[in-house]
Amino acid sequence: MESITTNSQANSGAKPRTIAERLSKAARAKFIGRQAEISILLNAINADELPFVVAFLHGPGGIGKSWLLRSIVDKVGAKALTVSLDCREIEPTPDGFISFLNKLLGAAVSASDLNSIISSLTTLDKRAIICLDTYETFGLMDTWLRQDFIPELPDNIFIIIAGREAPNPAWFTTPGWQDLFREIELHGFSDEDADAMLGTRGLTTSQIRKVKNFAKGYPLALELAAAASRAQPDLEIKRGPPPKVLEQLTQVFLKGLPTDITEAVQASSCVRRVTEPLLKALLERSDIDDLFKDIQSLPFIDATADGFIFQDVVRDSISADLSLRCPERYQTYRKRAYAYFTSASHRAAANTLWQYTADLLYMIENPVARSAFFPEGGSDLRVEPASARDAGFIREITKAWEPPEISRFIEAWWHIHPEIFHIVKTPDDVSQAYYIIFEPGDVDRELLKSDPFTSAWLKHLEADPVEKDERVLFFPRWLDRSSGENPSPAVSACFLDIKRIYMEMRPSLRRIYCPVKDLSIFEPILFPLGFTAIESADVSIGGISYQTVMNDFGPSSIDGWLAKIAGQELVLDLRASYGRKLITVLFTDIVDSTAKAVALGDTKWQQLLEKHHLLVREELATLKGREIDTAGDGFFAIFNKPANAIKCATAVRASVAKLGIDIRAGLHLGECEISDDGVRGITVHIGARVASKARSGEIFVSSTLKDAIAGSDFRFENRGLHKLKGIPGDWSLFAIKM
Repeated sequence: MESITTNSQANSGAKPRTIAERLSKAARAKFIGRQAEISILLNAINADELPFVVAFLHGPGGIGKSWLLRSIVDKVGAKALTVSLDCREIEPTPDGFISFLNKLLGAAVSASDLNSIISSLTTLDKRAIICLDTYETFGLMDTWLRQDFIPELPDNIFIIIAGREAPNPAWFTTPGWQDLFREIELHGFSDEDADAMLGTRGLTTSQIRKVKNFAKGYPLALELAAAASRAQPDLEIKRGPPPKVLEQLTQVFLKGLPTDITEAVQASSCVRRVTEPLLKALLERSDIDDLFKDIQSLPFIDATADGFIFQDVVRDSISADLSLRCPERYQTYRKRAYAYFTSASHRAAANTLWQYTADLLYMIENPVARSAFFPEGGSDLRVEPASARDAGFIREITKAWEPPEISRFIEAWWHIHPEIFHIVKTPDDVSQAYYIIFEPGDVDRELLKSDPFTSAWLKHLEADPVEKDERVLFFPRWLDRSSGENPSPAVSACFLDIKRIYMEMRPSLRRIYCPVKDLSIFEPILFPLGFTAIESADVSIGGISYQTVMNDFGPSSIDGWLAKIAGQELVLDLRASYGRKLITVLFTDIVDSTAKAVALGDTKWQQLLEKHHLLVREELATLKGREIDTAGDGFFAIFNKPANAIKCATAVRASVAKLGIDIRAGLHLGECEISDDGVRGITVHIGARVASKARSGEIFVSSTLKDAIAGSDFRFENRGLHKLKGIPGDWSLFAIKM
């Protein structure tokens, strides 16, 4: 679905139509069927007073939701202002959503100001329609939209939501919504509609009969079958449920494409969205302009503002088939995508960084990590801020599961800060669980010091502080009516809601602390996500021992944390490379960094350091190096190919020189032990000592490395024998010539 369209823009005549716009209009003109659904929506839109304000369309991928939305927008025409949004292109946070919508409406005020949207829509002299497509990707936003955003809108606004999954039952059960909400489930086409659609696709009567026999009225299956039948008149497809039919049709369709397009489609199926730079990285080709346009014209592709996205069901089919038939090629594409995303994210502007976060999230296949953000199946539970009527439930559940000492502190938190409590409710409005979360700087300091959990965490923060602009979350309790703190659907709802908070606090969230009674239960859930046990912050109270677990997301916050999770899974197949391996180590640091920091001051020095880090990481990504550690102004990285390590060092020297920075670097080749904990061995120590011998602007290599690349084009200058601290013997070192 087109993600940035308004009727006022389309009819303004400010610029001539592009060919793509004409093609899009021609395709929409072929829309067939859905007359009952169209009638329901148009009758509501054209009514003097809206009979309902939210229409929720849902059905499986490829059932025609986006086509129906486009048809409604076309049929409404200039009678209403229509704004169409693809949820895949919007940061799933309130600020991200408001900013995106403000941009579409041309608001000239603060990008995250909800009042500007309300003002823009209130002054309209006609109805406004907001369409939200691919809503299944917007799960973290559902509660906010239902509780906060839509109720604030003027009553001349009509919302159409379209997604794969049925609506959260809260749309029906929350008081007031029953009469203002309409669910519309989409099914396959009738025989008549299927005949009409296929008749416009150039098929013969016998072909139409054959296609209808196995496509079962499934619009995407009909479309793919029509395209495949035109190319292969004798096409035979086995009957089965629509997903199986689509898998067969997809493979048949791909076989009819030129080899280069097929390869590009397979590579693209491994990622969430595709831009031209990403496709170049996936294929390691630069001449892709025509190829990119060819892919955008395929029937299962949706064009976006900067690239394209697959119909989900087709993408899943292609990537699953590739991973089974050609696992090495599948992993190669994923590695290239990971390298591109991590490099591009360092260059991204703050307001687009979330896209790379979403891209990395999509690539994570670890079931624990993935379900933390994308739980399997729908949930009929809803999470909302606690209200005064929840006080009795919170007391009851706490008393049932916690000792009196903890109950007293929970009661104190409720009395002073009820805003930090969140309630999980069932479809019939019964409270099932609660959780507490807050930033330590936002709550009463005395209570913070007296609570045994938070006082222990404060002490840990004093001993191991974060930077002044980094934020910390305290998550002192979650309890389910039936299971206490132990995993349950309601506890999962709590954890998922906290991921929404994570996204909102990017890029400044650094840590989260929480207590558990039984670490063995939570270790397989939390440790794959980066949590570690902090023994110094453990607490014993009321005869119960609580262990503290903490996740330090790192200086790159949530984005860097997710990159690390994806990296540990892919990390250029890191686990396959674990053990004792022959690698090249590279150490770099900035010359006279302390003096520069003093001369520039903290703020300017930090800005310069960030630019330096960005340039180093760009070169690492380009030359397939892996960053192991970054300490202050220095980098430690490893390479499988010695030549790449040398090229990277020289490229970094040239790049950072433009910032007025001189570096020194050292390289050595040898065996190292590679594991989850990092890279270890005498080779690492030698590499660091080689770097310490270099002067400003110099890159030193050991004789071991120099001899290993004999015959290469690199030129070296002998710098004599050196003693390396802690390393026996004399070492011949060489400088790489400029």
